[in-house]
Amino acid sequence: MKKPIILGLSATLRNARSSASGANLVQELEGLDSRENLNQFITDQAKIHLDQFIAAGRADDVPFDEMYRRLRKLGGTRGLSNSEVCLVAALWAARNGGVQIEHTSLADHFPASGEAVDIDRLKQQLRQADGIILATPVYFGDRSSLSQVFIEMLRTDEILQRDLAGKIYAGISVGAKRNGGQETALIYQMLDMVDMGILAVGNDSETTSQYGGTGHAGDIGTMPKDTYGIETSLGVGRRIAHVALLLEAGKDFVLNDTLRLGLWILQDRDGEIDKRLRPVIDSIIADAQLDIKLKTTNFTEDPIRPCIACDICPTHVGPDTEYRCIIGLQSDGLLKHHQDLLEVDVLMPAVFSPGSREGLISVYQQFMERTRYLRRGDYVFSDRLVVPIVFVEVGVNEHMDVRMLTSFIRHHTVMQKPVVGLIHKGKILNPDDVANALRAAIAQGRLLLQGRLAATDSMPDKLRYNPVGYILSQAKDQETDSIHARELLVKQRNRDSLREKAERLSIEDPTS
Repeated sequence: MKKPIILGLSATLRNARSSASGANLVQELEGLDSRENLNQFITDQAKIHLDQFIAAGRADDVPFDEMYRRLRKLGGTRGLSNSEVCLVAALWAARNGGVQIEHTSLADHFPASGEAVDIDRLKQQLRQADGIILATPVYFGDRSSLSQVFIEMLRTDEILQRDLAGKIYAGISVGAKRNGGQETALIYQMLDMVDMGILAVGNDSETTSQYGGTGHAGDIGTMPKDTYGIETSLGVGRRIAHVALLLEAGKDFVLNDTLRLGLWILQDRDGEIDKRLRPVIDSIIADAQLDIKLKTTNFTEDPIRPCIACDICPTHVGPDTEYRCIIGLQSDGLLKHHQDLLEVDVLMPAVFSPGSREGLISVYQQFMERTRYLRRGDYVFSDRLVVPIVFVEVGVNEHMDVRMLTSFIRHHTVMQKPVVGLIHKGKILNPDDVANALRAAIAQGRLLLQGRLAATDSMPDKLRYNPVGYILSQAKDQETDSIHARELLVKQRNRDSLREKAERLSIEDPTS
């Protein structure tokens, strides 16, 4: 199996490293054999960058634009800006995760003072990469204009978009305040990327399993002080490397079993979703002669109690098959369908968004709240592909596709472009878009499943929910009984994965 390539993209005009010195930066990172050495490296390099600003005239009150021009003449071979510090941490973690890494500065391709430069080389790097990490400073809760120009380049090149489809994106953002818009910047970038057919991941379970790296640094050279931000950036590197390895491993295997699609209806009226979606999927299955099973679970038919925010969730450590939410009403939808949630390869949460709310039943928010026990149960949905499905009447701005993306990615999943069917006067305006998006999702879900099963031996289940901010839960985790139960849980998960691999997977025949 070839090593996947992860390309780090720096989207700051205050970068210290040029694209030309990217290979040198990679070599420097390869020479760092411990986290302590990484910490020292980014601290030293951040100071160098600060010293460069001082030498360029900061101590003499030289106007910033003049300092900027002087800094551009240094050649970009030393130092790290705040955004670059986080990107470097992510790349270092990705390399330790078993992938190759590359680095480029978008400022060299999209300079502030002129036309785009050497774009063919940038596009070639993107095509050769298996995943990209895009690191940006935050401006008013959004990405930098440099990041925007880069994304606009992708949007205007349909051939490049086609070539990047199915690759992986992860993001990093750095703001001057702790809550300075880092997460909104990451969300907006993620939306742009998945809209172009690129898969999206957040950071990993060792940190927070949310939207990406979130750095807190304002003044030049201060990013190394934000230990938490560095941790989330390391999590980005580990996460994207892990998924890249899964997708690469999946190419050497074939699924000799049914691909199980789980359609979870969370907001509907009069069976609208099933009525519109099932014929499309049945047609796709028939045309491709694929062994696929669509399992529909209509949660709008069962009451779902809201989450009561237990201080310890789930109630105890136990096997995945054991329902472990404190709400135990037999009529409750989560208790009733717990097993259905476990037995899927591709997650397809679905909602209908009509103009008139009369007769509409929505349990979407209750469902998301209550799946807390599954996320905190060491990420039951980890590494599954999630394909949000929305049928929306034209003019309705409920933004359910956005909400599903931002909620389900926190389950340590891989996010696919939402399938959005536009409805006007009872008819779908874009049936071909819906069908094509579902075909892409089925193919991607199959590949990811093959990789997940194939990697069972080399990447055993090490996931553990980290109860950041929950002191009682942290204390409970440290109890002897909980530690022992979690050890048994990990062993059981690994046994189940090995059995599933033996039953469902076979080596790809290169002659077929």
